[in-house]
Parts: sequence; C-alpha cells; structure tokens
Amino acid sequence: MTAVARPRKTKAIVFGAVALAFSAVIVTAAGYWWHEHNRPSQASKADCVLAQQLVDSTRQIPSDKAAVDKWEKSAQQRRYQLKDGYLGASISNYEGLAAQNARGEGAPSVKEVRHLQDQASGHCVDANVKLSFPSISS
Repeated sequence: MTAVARPRKTKAIVFGAVALAFSAVIVTAAGYWWHEHNRPSQASKADCVLAQQLVDSTRQIPSDKAAVDKWEKSAQQRRYQLKDGYLGASISNYEGLAAQNARGEGAPSVKEVRHLQDQASGHCVDANVKLSFPSISS
C-alpha cells in the first residue's frame, strides 16, 4: 500500500462511521416521531375523572324507554364538557351500549366493553387515571 492510499482509506472509514452514526440518529428520531404520531391523544386529569363519572352514571340508567332517552340527552350534555373528543367518543360508545341494553335491545360482549375501556384508558395514561368500565349485562 502506498503512502497516498492510507489517508484515503482512513478518510473513507471516518466518513463511513459518521454516515452510519448519522443514519442511526435519523432512524431513531423517525421511530420516536412515528410512535408519538400514533399514540392516543392525552386527556387532562379533569377529563379522565369526568369520564369515569360518566361511566359510573350508566349504573343508574332507568329501564323505561322514554326515561332512557332522557338519560341519554343528559349524559350527552355532561359528555360535551370533555375537552378531549377522542376520549368523549369512547365514553359515548359505552353509554350507547348501556342505553341499548337498558332498552332491552341486547347486551354487548365482555370483549367489546373491554376494548372500549382499553381505548379510553389509553387517553388517560399521562393523567395517571385508570378508567374502569363495569360490564353491561341484561
């Protein structure tokens, strides 16, 4: 190997190492961005506490169809207080299933209720609130 070839080889190795390190940083940053991009929106603690209160209120749904409709309107007004719309959507779905059951239109599966609970709880991770959805049975 000549004296001229050694500096070129050294420069190529250094350049390759820098390019590899830069690529690793780019891949890590892209992975972090992708994770944050696909993460559920994070609701405030107040929203999560209100969401749990809304879920708990489904235990007092009347069985009369007219009273169920009135309860749904009242629950909807309370749900509008939630600032996180995605959390509100999960709560709305659960309330709808509970109202459907109260009308005698059938109870949802345990799996469906658990899925809604997991979905809603994902919005309350940063608030350190674990939402608990009671099972809906006839």
